Amino acid sequence: MKYALIYYKNTTNIGDDILTYAAKQFLPQVDYYIDREETDLFLPETKEYTAAILNGWYLHYSYAFPPSPYIIPLFIGTHFNSDQMIFGDYSYLDQNVTDYLRQIEGGIGCRDKQTMDVLGQKGIENYFSGCLTLTLKPFSDIQGNGSIVLTDVSDEIKNYITKRLPDKQIICKTHRLSDQEIGTDWTHRETRVEDYLKCYQKASLVITSRLHCALPSIALGAPVILIGKYDADYYDRFESYAQYCSCFSEEDLLAGKADAVIHNPPKNADIRTLTEQMTKNCRQFIDSFTDREMDTSALPELSQYKELYIERTGHMRRAIHKLLDIRYALEIQHQQDVETMEHVLNVARQALNS
Repeated sequence: MKYALIYYKNTTNIGDDILTYAAKQFLPQVDYYIDREETDLFLPETKEYTAAILNGWYLHYSYAFPPSPYIIPLFIGTHFNSDQMIFGDYSYLDQNVTDYLRQIEGGIGCRDKQTMDVLGQKGIENYFSGCLTLTLKPFSDIQGNGSIVLTDVSDEIKNYITKRLPDKQIICKTHRLSDQEIGTDWTHRETRVEDYLKCYQKASLVITSRLHCALPSIALGAPVILIGKYDADYYDRFESYAQYCSCFSEEDLLAGKADAVIHNPPKNADIRTLTEQMTKNCRQFIDSFTDREMDTSALPELSQYKELYIERTGHMRRAIHKLLDIRYALEIQHQQDVETMEHVLNVARQALNS
């Protein structure tokens, strides 16, 4: 059996790589690396099935779903988001996709209640699995250093924590990647992920607005304060994990309501029920292929899939990407024009009042 690691090749968020890192720990080996946004284009070297864990966030380019017929998926810790690029809704979960997901044995392991609700409305079997990053194991050679790690929080929070804890080592991190860091090979990305995780494990407290900083830190045993905006995104993705760590809005933290936690961080809640079940499900999935002969008669010939699907949809993909590039350029130009007009109006008002 061959195994594939699903990753987001052009991510701007290290959290995506942490999700991939969490899935990799369950694979006996990695035979293929598949871009999350191009799972439908996957073509193995020979006509064969390839097993893959599809955890994480789906999907920017919704036309890339469902995955290639050569992939046998385990959906666990999966979040289905509304289409971010074109329609802004869940219309991509059409009859074709719904039929595909209904065939998944054991149902879809959802990362959050929002995904459960969306799939439930479509009649797709599902359950709350939790996020696979909670299954990460602490590094054996890492000792705590008493640091406070701030990941993607505001300058106001940084200043507040620095004043409250003047004797502590404050480490500021970001999950945002620079343009130069995007699209690098997995070996480099894996090393970067481990550096981040080790930093979180050493900390006496991690304060972050990033879900995939908070959850790995919980798994590694570091106390966490998760900063939430309590907006739609919070209730869609964050709320399912509010019980496992301390959660505050930025306004409440700056008002002193988190001071007790900041000065004496409590242990995070017990996550073993979730992690043991996720680990069991992943291992059972992998073990199911041991010494098993796979019947590939239902698979299309590689040449057929390449010609009838990959090549025939290539022009459509290029056209969509071109149109999206034009849209983004127009949005940027519009914003610049608005800012210019506001500046002109301010100058005019000042001239009239002088």
